Amino acid sequence: MVEEPPPGWMEWYERIIQDFGFPVERDEEAAATLSRFMSDRRCLVAELATRFSNSGCVVVAGAYNTVAEEATILSESLSPRIIVVAADTATTPLLEAGLTPDIVVTDLDGDFGDIFECWRRGALVAVHAHGDNIERLREYFPRLCERVEATCQCLPRGHIHNFGGFTDGDRAVFMAAALGARKIVTIGMCFTREVGKYSIATKKPTPDWVRMKRMKLSYAERLLAWLASERRDVEFIDSTSVDDAPPLGFRKMPLKEALRF
Repeated sequence: MVEEPPPGWMEWYERIIQDFGFPVERDEEAAATLSRFMSDRRCLVAELATRFSNSGCVVVAGAYNTVAEEATILSESLSPRIIVVAADTATTPLLEAGLTPDIVVTDLDGDFGDIFECWRRGALVAVHAHGDNIERLREYFPRLCERVEATCQCLPRGHIHNFGGFTDGDRAVFMAAALGARKIVTIGMCFTREVGKYSIATKKPTPDWVRMKRMKLSYAERLLAWLASERRDVEFIDSTSVDDAPPLGFRKMPLKEALRF
């Protein structure tokens, strides 16, 4: 079981809360709220670690515009040793492509109907607590009575874990790496272009929201580069179908090729 954040994460967390002006107390309140919800639920970290470590490949789907196209390619290449992880709003295009992710990583600001549908079909849902989603935790989390784990970005206490990571997409990569994945392929992840349409679908994007989202994407890219530099034992591949360079430490590769193992 992973009890502490990865070495170096708390230094990144300090920078994040300073740059965004997030109050640590709200993050801690959210983590405590989620931990209380988890108090009577079985810890699934050991089970997740077994699944990740035994996989041939973990595909983490972000919510950039290309993910629908990439999900179609993925659906044609699935095997029992490929684990599909959806980052929150990526659940919708995956479902539309006929894919049910094995795991959904979410702070519950996407379409909860689609997240719940994935859960109903057997997906495990990793729910994240932060200072801005306490009310969503209270509203939606009680509907997930099993196959659920909890994460936070502050120091974990009780039944909650911190694997590192900030946005749903990079946090999913951090979780897979922390729990034994040896090959991680990202799709639908673009950090330098416009905010993806699936990220915007459930929002009313004001200029301030877009500005903050772009700041978050910038941090996600830097965090993934940091993770790749720290975890040389993991193969990191980006198969997002844009020409942009991937995060440092990630190899760019067409998805069909990346899925071979």
